Amino acid sequence: MKNRKAEKILVICGIILFIIGAGFVFLFGTVITNTDFETFLNQAVQEETGQDIPAEEFEGFFEQAQSINYGLHTGLMLLIAAVGVVALFTRNSSLLSGIFLLAGAGTTVIIFWWMMLPFLPALLYFIAGLMFLLRKPQAA
Repeated sequence: MKNRKAEKILVICGIILFIIGAGFVFLFGTVITNTDFETFLNQAVQEETGQDIPAEEFEGFFEQAQSINYGLHTGLMLLIAAVGVVALFTRNSSLLSGIFLLAGAGTTVIIFWWMMLPFLPALLYFIAGLMFLLRKPQAA
């Protein structure tokens, strides 16, 4: 029987980081799409005379940030965390767990290539997936 404590710890840490990241994405999406926050930022930009960023560029960035579907990204991050849970509880096959984790890491890179937040949990999934696939069974 293989001792998979290191892989399990990496997967649990990845799951926790994905859930925390999903919370941050949801919170940021809630704040950035709030109309009160938009009026507050517009007033702050108009009052600031010595600004480093031109108002047109700031408004373009703000509109672009509002156009992102943060609810979808939150749901996808929670779905990838669920893939980690499935891989964690697949007890019979380390090959299947490794494939699930590598698929979760690959999906994260493909979907969230523009966002740095899920990079660390995806890296943990990738390392744990490789460990599930490459570690040899211990001699009895």
